[in-house]
Amino acid sequence: MSDITTPDYLKDAEQLLSDSGFATSDDWYHGTSSGLVSTILKDGLKGGGDSETAAREQGTLGTIGNRQFESSEPVFLTQSKELAYFWAARKAHTRNLYFRKEEEAVVLKISSPAKVTPDVGGTAILLEPSNTYITMLKEVYEKKGIDWIDESNPLKLPRETYLEKLGLGYSYDDIPAEKISVVSEDAS
Repeated sequence: MSDITTPDYLKDAEQLLSDSGFATSDDWYHGTSSGLVSTILKDGLKGGGDSETAAREQGTLGTIGNRQFESSEPVFLTQSKELAYFWAARKAHTRNLYFRKEEEAVVLKISSPAKVTPDVGGTAILLEPSNTYITMLKEVYEKKGIDWIDESNPLKLPRETYLEKLGLGYSYDDIPAEKISVVSEDAS
C-alpha cells in the first residue's frame, strides 16, 4: 500500500468495495488534521475550511509575486473511513510541515449530508503518474479481485465513476457541527 499505514479500526475499503463500486449509507467520512478538529466540532465543516493553511499559501504566492486568490472549495466526503484516513494523513503531514506541529490524522463521520456529488477533480489524480491515492486504490481492487477502471482516458469517464469507484465526493453545502463526530477506536 502507500506510505500511509491505516489503523485497523478504520480499514473498511475492502468490505465496502464490490463490482459496482463502494457501498454507500447515510454515513459519510471526512479526513482532517487533529489541529482542526475542535473548530470543526464547534463550527461545522466549511468548504476550503483550513484558513491557516490557506493564509500561508496566499502569503507564499504574494511573496513570489503571483496573484492571490480567494478559495471556495467544497467539503470533501467519501464512503470509507479508510479512504478518509488517507486524506487525513496528507492534511496532517502538510500542516506539520507548514507549522512545525505534531498533528495527527483524524477521521470524522458525517451523518446524512444533504447531497454528495462526484468529485470529477479526481481526473487530475488519475492523470498524475504513480499517484499514491490511485496506487492504494488499485491495491484494494486487486486484493478484492475486482477489475480496475479503464483509466486510458480519464476525461471520458462517467461522472459517477469518481464517487462510486474512486470514493471521491464532495458537498457544496457546509456541514453543521451536529452532524459531525470523531471516529475513534472504541466508537468506530
